[in-house]
Amino acid sequence: MGYFEDALRNFVQDFQYGGAIRHMVDRGYTVDRIIRSGEVNLPREKIEKIVEQYLREKNNKESADE
Repeated sequence: MGYFEDALRNFVQDFQYGGAIRHMVDRGYTVDRIIRSGEVNLPREKIEKIVEQYLREKNNKESADE
């Protein structure tokens, strides 16, 4: 698969599941708990990547607000 197809697939997956994953993280869910919930139909690696990116962005925003 090419770069464009990968980028498009990542965009669609984030649109479909990203908000739910970020919401669960804000509620204190771990990656394991998100997987067990059955609400997100993505491989563990994708969920971990979304969680890590979200926490990094959240920490950067909080640091900038101080």
